[in-house]
Amino acid sequence: MKKLYTFLLLICAFSALFAQNADTAEVARESRRHRIPEAYRPKFTATVLGRYEYNPQINKHHFELRHTRIGVSGSVHPMFSYMALVDLTYGGQFSPVAIFAQFKPVKGLSFLIGYDKMPFSSENLLSPYQYYFSDKSFLTQKITAWSDVGAVVAYKWDKVIPFEIKAGIFNGVGFGRQMEFQEHLNYVARGTFELFKNFKLTLDYAGVRPEAFRMHHYEVELAYDIANLHLEAEYLYKTYKEPSLRPTHALYGFAYYKINVGKKMLDNIAIGARYDAISANSRGKADADGNYVVEPLRQRLTAGLTFIFVEKPLRAGIRLNYEKNFVHKGVECKEDRIILEFITHFQ
Repeated sequence: MKKLYTFLLLICAFSALFAQNADTAEVARESRRHRIPEAYRPKFTATVLGRYEYNPQINKHHFELRHTRIGVSGSVHPMFSYMALVDLTYGGQFSPVAIFAQFKPVKGLSFLIGYDKMPFSSENLLSPYQYYFSDKSFLTQKITAWSDVGAVVAYKWDKVIPFEIKAGIFNGVGFGRQMEFQEHLNYVARGTFELFKNFKLTLDYAGVRPEAFRMHHYEVELAYDIANLHLEAEYLYKTYKEPSLRPTHALYGFAYYKINVGKKMLDNIAIGARYDAISANSRGKADADGNYVVEPLRQRLTAGLTFIFVEKPLRAGIRLNYEKNFVHKGVECKEDRIILEFITHFQ
C-alpha cells in the first residue's frame, strides 16, 4: 500500500511539474507575441555635474552638486511620444525640468503639452552636459531662464533653406500653481533659419508678465561653425509696460575651439572665451515697499578649458573656468570665481 501511495504521489508531482512547465511555456509564447517593439522601448538618461568653486577676492570656496538629472523618454505610437526629466539637486532641491506629451501628426509638425523650457534663447535650451562654459550668460541667468506649463507647436523644414518655427503659450505661474485659472498668459515665438551651411540666424520674441505688467523681449542670435571653431552671439532688447523702468539690453558672444586628440583616453580638448553683459535690469517684481527692484549693470569675461574623455554617445569631461566680473564704477564687486567641474552624462 505504501508503494502505491508513493507511486501516486510521484505521478501527481510529475503532472504538476509538467503543467507548470506548460504554463510557463505558454506565458513565454504570449509574452513574445505582446513584446514591446524596439522603437517603443523607453530610453533612460542621467546627468551628474559636480563642481568646486573658489573666490580669490574673498578667499572662500565650496563644493556643489550642480545638477543630478535623471529622465525617461520614448514613443508609444508613431505619432505620440513623451518625456519626464527631473533634477534632484538643482539649487539644493528637487526641480522638474521637462515633463510633457508630444503629438506628431505629420513629418515636421509637432504639438506639445506639459512642462518644458519656453523656446527662447539657444543657450537657455541647452542641457547641462552641452554647456560651453560652466555657467550660462547673464542674458540667460537673469532674463530668459523660463520654464512653465503650457503648449508649443513647432514646424521643421529641411529643404532649400532649412528652418524651424516654434510658438508657445504658457500659464506664467510655474509648476506648483498649474491648477490655477489665469487671466493673463505668457507667449513666445522662435524661428531658426540655416541661411547657408553651418550658419544659423534665430529670431525670438516673448511676452512675459510676472506680476502687474508685461515685459516684451526681442532677441537675435547668430551661430557659425568653421571646422572645429564655434562662434555664437545673442543680443536681447527688453521693454517694460511700466513707465518708471527703462529698457534693458543684454548680450553675449563667445568663441569655442575644439582640438581633436582622438586617443583612447582623451577625445578632444576645447578652449573657450566669452564676453557677456547686461544693463540695469528688473525682473518685474516689487519689494515690500512696492518699489520695483532694479539690478545694476554687469559685465563678465570668462575663459575656459575643457577636456572631453568621451563625447558620444556618452559624455565625460573636466572643465576649468575663470570668471572676471565687472559692475558700475563705485559699486563693489567680489564675485570672481575659479570653477573646476566634472561632467558625466549617459543616454
